[in-house]
Amino acid sequence: MRPRTRRRLSLSLFTAAGLLLMAEAAISLLARRTLLAWEAPVPVTKTGAPYLPGNPYLLWEMVPGTRTEMGATVTVNSLGFRGEEVTVNKPTGIRRVVVLGDSTVYGHGVEDDETFSAQLSERLGPSVQVLNLGTPGYSTAQSINLMTMRGWRLQPDAVIVANLWSDNNFDSFVDKTLLSERHDAARTPFPSAAKLLQSSALYRWLDWHLRLADRAGEVETVGWMLGRTPTGGHRRVSVNDYAANLQALAAEAKARNAEVAFLAFANAVDLGDDTDGAIAWPLYREVMQAVAKRVGAPFLPVKDAFVNSGNDHLTLFLDEMHPTPVGHAIIADTLAATFLPWRDGASLMTSPDLTPLSTWDDPFARGEGPPPDSPTSAAVTLSGSIRNAPPGIPIQVDLIDLDKDRSNASNPMVGSARFDHVDTFEMPAPRTGEFGIRIYLDKEADGPSATDDLFEFLDPPIQATGQSMRGLVIDLKSSTMTWVKPGTTSRGLPSTEDE
Repeated sequence: MRPRTRRRLSLSLFTAAGLLLMAEAAISLLARRTLLAWEAPVPVTKTGAPYLPGNPYLLWEMVPGTRTEMGATVTVNSLGFRGEEVTVNKPTGIRRVVVLGDSTVYGHGVEDDETFSAQLSERLGPSVQVLNLGTPGYSTAQSINLMTMRGWRLQPDAVIVANLWSDNNFDSFVDKTLLSERHDAARTPFPSAAKLLQSSALYRWLDWHLRLADRAGEVETVGWMLGRTPTGGHRRVSVNDYAANLQALAAEAKARNAEVAFLAFANAVDLGDDTDGAIAWPLYREVMQAVAKRVGAPFLPVKDAFVNSGNDHLTLFLDEMHPTPVGHAIIADTLAATFLPWRDGASLMTSPDLTPLSTWDDPFARGEGPPPDSPTSAAVTLSGSIRNAPPGIPIQVDLIDLDKDRSNASNPMVGSARFDHVDTFEMPAPRTGEFGIRIYLDKEADGPSATDDLFEFLDPPIQATGQSMRGLVIDLKSSTMTWVKPGTTSRGLPSTEDE
């Protein structure tokens, strides 16, 4: 190479390096908000802070602080999960168990020390820390990102995977279409290079704008609902994606020398409570059990423990699915029977079954509901038409409990359905009591929010009769609700001649 060519090449390289350093400095100084969004740290505690602020990797997360929910004290520590403060680094001589799941793990409606995680920690003694990473509404997809961002740093020796309800739930969104992948530099083919790259402000800024910004814009502050009927929309995590996510959590735990156990929850219907909706969750418990067998992990069915306890669903549940303190204590006892030997040196896991898993067929995904002749179809339905709805905008219909004697005022919704196109509709409805209707025009297709147009039809209420109700006509233009034929399903509602 000629000397002049070498000088030109060297000058070009130095110029490029100088420009990159200038870009690094400028972005580090001027784009701090973007860099912070890319890192997505645990939110800072603020007075009046939203309970579940949005996060591009998690969809939503918890804000540290102490508050009262349904009369129970809830403490969220500085790491963003429920419980007392703990250090990131595991203390010497301590074994750690991390519990993953949604509001049942989190402990909706019970005190901090009444959650089964806290009770399990007490049963296992001071040599074991049980950390409750359950978050209301979390699916396996969210839990995978949570572990990548924060959970594996806690160095767990065992992971209890209890995600079930949120994965199988039908909602207005599908997790993988909104979640942004959180890359773990240590798990790339060239971890040192990846870690060096992620230390660059320019890389993080470009990654945000080229890969993450569009999805992050769709993630607003969101909440979670109780008692949503499995009708309309899509499963948040499809059944085969659910199987893959469970296996991914088990594989990552194994790679980090941690063991895994799977905990399958029950709800009030499993214990004999009546339901007006289709039973959609047994398939996901079947998948969890199959994955547990394949990876050689314990499978712990809560339904069996609840049935064997001799308690009824009114004693075990606050509502359809959230356990009472009694229910949490039984779950803690079930887990302790498996984890006490583990604490004393026994292995949780056995040899894996290498038989390939089946590909599951989800009848609820075919047509977004059970087959019409299925015995699990809703026994009582509400049907009719919605007129003058704007085209192309999804609609969510919620049935709101207005009965004066309702036992669970904190959970007013007794039915919910989502329709991407609606003229005529049919949805599960309650057998007894009085209820009203709320309709959201979900313009952003992100579920009900404060920015959606809301139509309420609460007065007069609809009177349930124990039979299906047909011929309801809702006109959004005139904000009126009528019946095609007079009946006994309402008080004072007029009838109309045509449908």
